Amino acid sequence: MKKKRFALNIVFHLVLLIAVCAIIYPFVFMISGAFKTDFEMNRHITQLIPREITLDHFHTLFESIPFITQFLNSFFVAVTAAILTVLIDGLVAYGFTRFTFRGRGALMTAILATMLIPPQVLMVPQFQMYKNLHLFGTYVPLIIPSMINAFGIFLNCQIMGQIPRDLYESAMIDGYGELQIFARIAVPLSKAGLGIQGVLTFMNTWNDFMTPLIYLNEEQRYTLPIGLMRLQSFYKISYGAPLAGALLSCIPVILILAIVGQKYFIQGLMAGAVKG
Repeated sequence: MKKKRFALNIVFHLVLLIAVCAIIYPFVFMISGAFKTDFEMNRHITQLIPREITLDHFHTLFESIPFITQFLNSFFVAVTAAILTVLIDGLVAYGFTRFTFRGRGALMTAILATMLIPPQVLMVPQFQMYKNLHLFGTYVPLIIPSMINAFGIFLNCQIMGQIPRDLYESAMIDGYGELQIFARIAVPLSKAGLGIQGVLTFMNTWNDFMTPLIYLNEEQRYTLPIGLMRLQSFYKISYGAPLAGALLSCIPVILILAIVGQKYFIQGLMAGAVKG
């Protein structure tokens, strides 16, 4: 039994090692390509350690596109979407767990059913709606779809449902209104779910390519994924500048995951798994 368990541990760790290498390799390749010359990138594409380190790709990046402006555009859209998602999803989850009303189960089922609808199905009607509302070329179509998320509502319902109702009743006796109860009791006790929802929304909005491609038509208003795409052309293919831009665009996500996400990510995933 000990030999069998030892062999299983070896196989398990080998599988984990292969998975980790498969996940890390593209990131290492991106860092390597950002500092390689174009000649070395084309001739020794699989070599991860550059023979000659160059910063020319970063100069090309800042000269070819308004990188700082597009970086700030992406940051504004992602932060706004994350804040609004946390606020609205939290309020919806609070309403489902705080009050008992007729049709609550059917309404929750309808909200969860929206997760089964492919986003591509909604592209045409959403485009017509935003165009008729004269919102084409603004950031509103990039933010509104992220504001209400079925998964975020479900996750926060699982967490807020564990809050003892005695706390709500005590707050009501002290004269608190519903918004005060939400802000002072529900939010502090649901930080794990709200935190993970905010991080996931920020990451999804930051990396979103299709939505800005459809609705934005001015270079100064482009988000970073669209700006990096325009570094490539039919007549000129250079991997260095896009990889340098991708490397810089990873910094906010890494910082958020390291500072905020690490604190709430595991708690948010495990929250609601056990009730009691």
